[in-house]
Amino acid sequence: MIKKLFVLKLFLFLIFFTSCSSLKKIGTNAVADMLSGADKNGCEIQKKAGSADPLTAVTGESDTVLIANFFPSALKVYEIMQAGNPEHGGLSVMCGQLNVMYANAFVQDPADLLSVENFDKKDSEYRRAEMHYMRGSDYVFSALDRRYKGFSDAILSGEEKIFKPAIGKLKKSDVNAAYWAAAGRLGAFSLDPLNPDLLKCLRGLVALLEKASELSPDYSDGAVWSLLFVFYVSAPADFGGDLERGLYCYREALRVSGGKNAGHYVGYAESYCIPQNDEEGFVNALKAALAIDPDKDPSNRLMTIIYQNKARRLLASQEDYFLHW
Repeated sequence: MIKKLFVLKLFLFLIFFTSCSSLKKIGTNAVADMLSGADKNGCEIQKKAGSADPLTAVTGESDTVLIANFFPSALKVYEIMQAGNPEHGGLSVMCGQLNVMYANAFVQDPADLLSVENFDKKDSEYRRAEMHYMRGSDYVFSALDRRYKGFSDAILSGEEKIFKPAIGKLKKSDVNAAYWAAAGRLGAFSLDPLNPDLLKCLRGLVALLEKASELSPDYSDGAVWSLLFVFYVSAPADFGGDLERGLYCYREALRVSGGKNAGHYVGYAESYCIPQNDEEGFVNALKAALAIDPDKDPSNRLMTIIYQNKARRLLASQEDYFLHW
């Protein structure tokens, strides 16, 4: 309750000052550091041991509808902050992260549920998701460009001789930004796979993620490994797909998370089991996702519940995904 009151007071504080045209005052580095959890260079600020994380009021929420309604307002507040302090790397990365999360959990995922009779609405929502994926990626790349001049141009060039030296400059403190920059572009690619600009940059994005996995293999419960898995098993070989490498990445994601991340299992069921017509693996993976107790890890309760809801929907539609001869 204290955490929720803190976030509420902070949000009202922001609304009050923005309504008084005091954006520049809010956009000081001290406030930006506090809200983004990172400094002006985008490097994570280490919390004191045992200190409470006010964001748990959001990430620990069990009411997904409440968060879905709240998220757009929170996103715009952060973007207002970033516009008032565009040189703050932490704010840029946070804006990027929030855009990518919003696109995935609150735009694309609901659009997936729309029937073919609602094709126009479905397509419109996919285009919205793509827009937010790209916007999020651009925010994060802008922060990386301030750390390493010309970084985004190098990664998005698609030419190994150009992106490889740029990636070689990365440090462990860059992993969070590298992950979200790549996640946004790859999310957009999943919705627009024939886009020539996105096709061109695939190899650079995957190389960026591979470097992140080297620098911080345990990052965020195996998030980098999970994203690499989805790409490798989904993309054609000509575009960089590699089934064997993908399955290795999946095993690493499970290892890092201790098998307690529902998203890894749902990703496996969707991205591997359905294309491979592996119905048994599909069912087992989704049951594993549902067996996780969201309350055992309050900091990830929201995403666990979101993925478990998706697992239930997939199981309910099981017969639509598999051929029976």
